[in-house]
Amino acid sequence: MKEKKKKDSCDLMKSQKFFYIFVPFKIAQGCASVLLPLLIVELGGKAKEVGIVLGLYTAISMFGTVFWGKISDKFKKRKTCILIGFLGTFLSYLLLSMASNLYEVILIQTFFALFIAAEIPVTTVYILRSTNKFYWDDAIGKFNKIGGWAWVTGLGIGAITLFFVSIQNLFLLNSFVSAISLILGFKYLKQKPIHINRRTFKLRLTQIVERTKYIPNYLIHLPAIRITGNKKVNSFLISTFLILMASSLICTPIVPYLKILGAGSSLCFFAGFMHSSASAFMYRRTGKEIYKKGTLKTLKYGILSRAVLSLLMAILIIYKEIAVGIIILYALLGITWSYILIPSFSYMSKTSKKNREGGAFGTFNFFYSLGLLTGNFLSGIIVDSFGYEVDIFLAIILLLIVILNLKNSKIKEKKIDLKKIYG
Repeated sequence: MKEKKKKDSCDLMKSQKFFYIFVPFKIAQGCASVLLPLLIVELGGKAKEVGIVLGLYTAISMFGTVFWGKISDKFKKRKTCILIGFLGTFLSYLLLSMASNLYEVILIQTFFALFIAAEIPVTTVYILRSTNKFYWDDAIGKFNKIGGWAWVTGLGIGAITLFFVSIQNLFLLNSFVSAISLILGFKYLKQKPIHINRRTFKLRLTQIVERTKYIPNYLIHLPAIRITGNKKVNSFLISTFLILMASSLICTPIVPYLKILGAGSSLCFFAGFMHSSASAFMYRRTGKEIYKKGTLKTLKYGILSRAVLSLLMAILIIYKEIAVGIIILYALLGITWSYILIPSFSYMSKTSKKNREGGAFGTFNFFYSLGLLTGNFLSGIIVDSFGYEVDIFLAIILLLIVILNLKNSKIKEKKIDLKKIYG
C-alpha cells in the first residue's frame, strides 16, 4: 500500500513538471502589472488614462476567453492556445518597449489582449488532462501557488531592476523573460485533447494576488450571463459586482497617485510587492476562518476591514500626503483581499446545484469581471476630476452597501471540526 502511494506521488510530481514552464511567463506578467501604469504616467498619462488602458484590456480579455475557449474545444489544440498566449505576451512587451506615446500603448494593449487571453481558459483544462482526477485539487492548488509566487518575484525583480534600467528597457527584458516560457512550451508541452464536461466538477481556483489587470487568471468556466432562480445567490452576485468595483476604484489609481506624491518607480514596485505578498500569506488562514466562523461572516470581516483601511487611507490623503503611509495601508489591503476572494468562491461552491457548477461559476466570473471593468473605467475619471480621496470614499460607500446586502444571502452551513482538517 505504501509502495503504491509512493508510486502515485512520484507520478504526480512527474505530471506537474510542466508547471514550471509558466514561471517565466508569470514573472514577466507580475513585473508588467506595475510597469504598465508607470509607462503610462511617464508618457504623460494620469489616473484616467491608466483606467482606460486597463479597462479596455479587461473588456477584450473577457471576450477573448470565450473565443479561445470555444476554439480549443472545437479543435482540441490546447498547447497551441497556450503558446498563442505566450507569444502575445512576448510581442506586446516587445512593442511596449518601443512605445513613444499613449496612443501606441492603448493600441498595443488592446490588440494583444485578444491573443494573451488565449492562455486563460485553456491552462486549467490542460492541467486536468495531465493529472489523475483524484489529484485535481492538489494539482490546481500547486499550480496557483507556483504562479502566484512567480508573480510576486516579478514585482521584486522590477523594484530592483528599475534602479539600473529605464522603464522601456525593463519591458524589453520582460519580453525576453516571457520568451523563455514560449520556447520551453513549444519544446515540452504536448497536445492533450480532452473530452470533459465542464459542469461535472467544482472549481476552486484562487488567484494569489490582486492584479491591476483585473480578470480571473485561470478560467475553465467561461464568463456567461445566467441569472439564477435563487434570490440569495442573485443578491450575492450583485454584492460581487460591487465588491470588485470598489476594489478597482481603490487599487487602479495607486501607481499614478504615488508618482504624484514623488515616489520613485522602485517604490511603486515595492508597494505592489508588499500588497501581493500580504495576500499570499493569508490564504491558508482564511480557509481556517471560513470553517470556524462561516463563509459570510468571514467575507463581512474582509469587507469591513477593507472599508476601515480605505477610510484611514482617505484621511491620510486629506491631511498628510505621505507616500510611505499610503504604501503601508495598501499592503494591509492585500491581507483583506484573501478574506474576500476565498469566501466568495466558497459561497458559490456551497450554493451551486449538483452538475450545474459550471454555469454558476460562469455567472460569478461575469459579475466579477464586470465589476472590475466598471471600476477601472470610473476610477481614473473620478481621481483626475475630484481627487483620490473622493474615489476612495465612493469605494467605502459601495463596501458598506455590500455588507447590508449580504443579509439577503444567508445560507446554512455545516460545522466542521478543524482538527480533522488541520490536525
